Amino acid sequence: MGGKGGGSSTTVQKADPWSGQQPYLKDIFEEAQKLYQNGGMAPDYYPGQTVADQSQWTQDALQMQADRAQNGSSLIDNAGNAMNNITTGGALANNQGLNTLNQLSQEDNPYVDELYNRANAQAQSAVNGNFSAAGRYGSGAHAAASADAANNLASQMYSGLWDKRADAAASAGQLYNTGIGQQVVAGQTGQSLANQAYTDAAALSEAGGIMDDYAQQLINADIDRYNYDQNKALQALQNYNNLIQGSYGGTTTTTGQQSGGSTLGNVAGGALTGGGLAYMLGASNPIIGASALAGGLLGLF
Repeated sequence: MGGKGGGSSTTVQKADPWSGQQPYLKDIFEEAQKLYQNGGMAPDYYPGQTVADQSQWTQDALQMQADRAQNGSSLIDNAGNAMNNITTGGALANNQGLNTLNQLSQEDNPYVDELYNRANAQAQSAVNGNFSAAGRYGSGAHAAASADAANNLASQMYSGLWDKRADAAASAGQLYNTGIGQQVVAGQTGQSLANQAYTDAAALSEAGGIMDDYAQQLINADIDRYNYDQNKALQALQNYNNLIQGSYGGTTTTTGQQSGGSTLGNVAGGALTGGGLAYMLGASNPIIGASALAGGLLGLF
């Protein structure tokens, strides 16, 4: 059997979203346009305060530190003055007890002199009586004995008095040294005591910092709530868009034109078409099968 000449075919395919999906996509574009026109695409900046004020405790702590740094400490001043008096000798000059002893050492004690005179008179009376009884009153030996008695009495009385003054001076000196040592210790501890002001300020600052942080968290929560409300419409539109996206099937349209073709191809196509119809109809009937075969043969003419 002969065949007819071949030809060309042109096919145009058009794929659209599923028809049931199209109205929702249209809603997305319309709502997005409205949101843009109303400024919803660029939310407003939070209009309230974004940084929390410092708590009163924080402000007080900073003021305490500033006052301490600018005005110093009386403890440090006192310790410095004490050390300066020690190094320059001012503390020694101001030791009233030592000054009193020094003054007494330079003065005669009228009471001691009176006691000496009375004791010496008695001693001389005894010496004179002895030498008178021996008939040697006024002799050189008498004069020597009289002088020895006076000197011995003076040595006993005034030396004892001097020793007591020296002992008192030594005691005063020891007390002075003890006092100087206490001033040195006080000067050394003055710095740590003065720094307690910074320690107190630091503790107050820490407590204030906790309050400041909490106040900032409250503001941040308000900002987050505001931003959520500002973006709520856009977020809802985005969520809506995410739900309707995806491939739910589509419609494909093919438009074509075919010219020519072989006779054998037409026969085969007709036969296959007929056979397909017979199978779809579930026909095991020979009559139906024959009709399908006849349809295929028609392609030969």
